[in-house]
Amino acid sequence: MERCKECNGYAGEPKEVKVGDKVDFVIESRSGRSIRMSSRTGKLMQIKANGFSVIYRGTIYHADSVSNPDDPSPISMAMFGLCSCIK
Repeated sequence: MERCKECNGYAGEPKEVKVGDKVDFVIESRSGRSIRMSSRTGKLMQIKANGFSVIYRGTIYHADSVSNPDDPSPISMAMFGLCSCIK
């Protein structure tokens, strides 16, 4: 995916991921009223109907969304979004 020069959003289609690929995903840490989000790269173990299973440093995490490391991370997508320009 490429950044749009006009609206600064992401344009294009994300790359397809399959089991065994390295993928980016988000880990959420909660303490009290604060939430800390960090993006990590792990190995995709399973694709399920309601999410994905990713192994990172020997621990299996369940993620709602994953992306190819060459594509923007889920955190970047949430911050900048998709291109809104009409072409």
